[in-house]
Amino acid sequence: GSRGGAARTLRGPATMPSPVEDRMSQMVGGEAKGDGKGFKGEGKGFKGDGKGLKGGKDGKGFAKGDGKGFKGDGKGFKGDGKGKGEFMKGKGKGDGGEMVSSGKGKGKFKGDGQMVPAGQQQVVYQRQSRNAGIHTIEIYTPQFWFEQTEMEEFDARPDRYGPSVIGKYTKGIGQIQARFNTDDEDPVSFCMTVVHRLLERIEEKGFNETGRYQPDGVALGVYHAIGRIDVGTESIVDRSKSMKSYVMDIFERYGDGESNVEGVDQYNACYGGQAAGLAVLSWVESDRWDGRYGIAVATDISEAHPFFIAFVGAATTATLFFPDAPLAHHSQRATCILHRLDFCKPVGWHDMAPVTDGKYSVECYLDALDSCYKTLRKKVNDRELFQITDYNVFHTGGGYHIVKKAFERLLRNERPECRGSEREELTAVRLHPSCHILKRVGPCHTVSSFLNTASVAMSQMQEALGKVIMVFTYGSGCAATMYQLRIDDIAYFDPLEVWFLKRFYKNSVKMNPGDAIPIHNIYVETWMKFEYKPFGRQKENPDLLHALEEDVYYLGEIDKFGRRFYHRGGIKARPLDKKYELPADTAEGRPTRKHWGPLPEEKKNKIEDKLTTVDEKRRQIEYDMTFDHEAEEGNYMEIGEFNDTYRRDQKVKILKPLPDRKQHGTTIEPDGLQHSYQIVGTWARRQSQEMTQNSDGSWYFEFTLGENRWEEFYLTQDGDKKRRIYPHVERAAKDGVAVGPHDGGQSHFWFLDCRERVDVPADQMGVPGDRYRVTFRWKKMKELTWTKLQGEVGEVDRSQYFIAGSWTDFELEELKPDTSRRKGWYSTEVQMTSLGLEFKLVRNEDYSQAIYPVPTKREDRTCGKHAAINGPDASGATFWKVDGVLGGVYRIAFFRDAEDCEPAGMRVEWTKIDDRPIVELEPTYYLVGPFNDWGQKDMRKMRHPPGDVSVFTGEVEIEEMAPDEKSPEKKKFMMPFKIVQHKMPTRCVHPDKDKCTQLMEHKVVMDDKGKDLSWHIGAHPADKAKKGDVFSVKLQIAPTGAMTISWSK
Repeated sequence: GSRGGAARTLRGPATMPSPVEDRMSQMVGGEAKGDGKGFKGEGKGFKGDGKGLKGGKDGKGFAKGDGKGFKGDGKGFKGDGKGKGEFMKGKGKGDGGEMVSSGKGKGKFKGDGQMVPAGQQQVVYQRQSRNAGIHTIEIYTPQFWFEQTEMEEFDARPDRYGPSVIGKYTKGIGQIQARFNTDDEDPVSFCMTVVHRLLERIEEKGFNETGRYQPDGVALGVYHAIGRIDVGTESIVDRSKSMKSYVMDIFERYGDGESNVEGVDQYNACYGGQAAGLAVLSWVESDRWDGRYGIAVATDISEAHPFFIAFVGAATTATLFFPDAPLAHHSQRATCILHRLDFCKPVGWHDMAPVTDGKYSVECYLDALDSCYKTLRKKVNDRELFQITDYNVFHTGGGYHIVKKAFERLLRNERPECRGSEREELTAVRLHPSCHILKRVGPCHTVSSFLNTASVAMSQMQEALGKVIMVFTYGSGCAATMYQLRIDDIAYFDPLEVWFLKRFYKNSVKMNPGDAIPIHNIYVETWMKFEYKPFGRQKENPDLLHALEEDVYYLGEIDKFGRRFYHRGGIKARPLDKKYELPADTAEGRPTRKHWGPLPEEKKNKIEDKLTTVDEKRRQIEYDMTFDHEAEEGNYMEIGEFNDTYRRDQKVKILKPLPDRKQHGTTIEPDGLQHSYQIVGTWARRQSQEMTQNSDGSWYFEFTLGENRWEEFYLTQDGDKKRRIYPHVERAAKDGVAVGPHDGGQSHFWFLDCRERVDVPADQMGVPGDRYRVTFRWKKMKELTWTKLQGEVGEVDRSQYFIAGSWTDFELEELKPDTSRRKGWYSTEVQMTSLGLEFKLVRNEDYSQAIYPVPTKREDRTCGKHAAINGPDASGATFWKVDGVLGGVYRIAFFRDAEDCEPAGMRVEWTKIDDRPIVELEPTYYLVGPFNDWGQKDMRKMRHPPGDVSVFTGEVEIEEMAPDEKSPEKKKFMMPFKIVQHKMPTRCVHPDKDKCTQLMEHKVVMDDKGKDLSWHIGAHPADKAKKGDVFSVKLQIAPTGAMTISWSK
């Protein structure tokens, strides 16, 4: 079963052969006889030029040139010899001219293409595919489960069903275990989890085959390799917004804004998943297929009320469709769709559970099975289906007993005489391989047919090669389809036993029935809930928070509008890396991980947990925040370095603590002395202001809310900026852990948000002019809070707006109010030079209040005037760019509605107003390196003699650092650097090789490609660099523009 063996082609890997091309491939290197069965032409078809194709040793070979090319005479590809040379590579004396298709015949194939001689492979991009089907199925089930034997014992109690229930769930229904969830998961989170896991598995295992269908033969990145996703379910959470759109959040975040993925949701009881699968299959088989994978997601939760918990089940699958599939869709299929009222979930129904007639629903199921069976028999010329198939997969309605009943119904249709041991043997061989997972999960609606298909593939592996699976899938209401899958190869699955260990039971949580009922019922009661945050784990057993899986999406919140928000890893995970944040997160006010409470601290043991108080937790956080790891290294004396006892090739360094060891982590307690406290906030442009002391010893300060409708601040003690008091997290809410007085936390501020946001308390919301009071007290623990002063109004300070542009090396220049326009407009005039015009805006000279454009692609650094606006905030790393002509003068204008704090209340525009002689700016250069975080913190300007711009100098100080990040223990005295012109990353001056010294032969280049290229002072022994030495760096510019770099101590 070679994976590539199925795709024979003469034109290259991008072409799917037709039956005629199959025949042509069989002629390669062999005899080429016409048999009268080829293309039947209506005219002349491919016009020849009298030369034909180069033949074999006897000069005849394949398709002798007779001036007619492929003759359309009903006799196909006529061969008049037995040339044994290779196709189109004869060794005889034939003329071997090219065959041009320029004739006027009415044959089917017309055009101006040419056939290329052998050895010159031409990749032809075509959308045809064959043997499309399933390459793998990713399965996800929630981690909670129970044993059905234990559930029988639980339900056998007098207050439940009594002893008659013993054996009902196991021997009667045939189940072994059941999977269920609580309120922090739903069908949407299931979808996101299973798709993200599938994408990561494709990347990890390396089975991305999209390169076979791309013009350049290179596989697409995994987040760009998916062309269609359909989601099938009966558990919708929104009557308008599709679950698929939630899944697209993954592609937008991790795929650099990828959005070109077709498909939405397919909704139908139990059949939605199969509808999604058939839709994706049809896309892969269509002439609109673009060479990418298709994914069909089936997701459902068979929720159960407390007295029916034995019938719970939950799972989701993501099925990967592509050509040349190991599980190829095969032969014919049959469908039965009827109007039946056996099962429904009416809009507005008071309960998550359906309205159903159980007995009638089973009858509809079996009637649909009979209908599909008869139709399929007819389509395969009345052949016995058991003769042409080897395994049977059935939809799971309520457990294994339904599957078994369906198989017995089919068996009676096929072989009514089958009885006893023969029947049991057929059941074991044909049916049981599909039921291994089903028996451990329970009913799961639209997911079951995919789950059971995976069970066959994983349990049979190579034993199933060449065999055929017959799948029957059903949904109440009713809709059903019967189709066949041919097993051409071993699919991308782990063997079942391995999968059980690696995925199914890993991180699983076994529950006893008494605990399972309440935690699942919390999910059942989320039906129609708004303004809801999951609490099931916390309520039933807080330790379950530590069982959250890092690669699983969990529901974080349902807001007052019913919008749902998710986070991978749930409350156990940290906030999303900033590089994956989207403009829509801010624009839509989406609550994120930081809005759902602090990270839970995993307890080492329950005794310690009981002894831990809130104050002790706060002290520990403060200790961790103030611990100085570098200073702590000075508390130890090195005894020596020795060989490890067990690994002689490994060195062990022994350290001994000094007797006068200093404590660098501090839990700061009140010292009993008199102090003053100051507040430093954005409302006063971060100028320090004195707080007032109350009679109870607390301190307070009152201020007026500005037009941003948010403010941030920190405190200082005794006016000393090195004695900051700040929160333990960035942009913290009130009543959190306060740290200090301490010289640290430079990016940590309290954040008072008064905008209308889903995570802002109603009593905190305000408008410009509202007054607020901040209160700080420090008795035993430091406490900081704030309140809105109801009914009090103050005067709002007028904002100033500044522009940071390329013409000023991005230094701030004030925008003046534009008196010719209505209030709120500001403007300035600038000339286009060779530097171009790039800019962003800043409020009140505060770079943490930047106003900037939102790029359409994450990697874009600049945007045009039509880009959306964001800010004011500290996230602005993009700039507006004016496209214009050199010498043109442009008026850049900015408007902000003082009564609208949202980005929609701002506008940026520019217009050309004049043409003037170009006045180029004097060049400026800046040193960047580790000493300023490569320019992220600040840039060190180089100096030049007055009037001479051919020589620039600047200083850098030597530090001890590791030249290679992979070997941090190997340190040298050195300092890397490069130079930036006008603070523009597109004008980076760097060497043409990394770790360059001034004694190495190299070129000095100025472009935007110097990310990993820099000079290293101290890398060469001749520098004689030591820690603390200061070196002068010299940039020399010749009249020709050539640059040289040198340095000296």
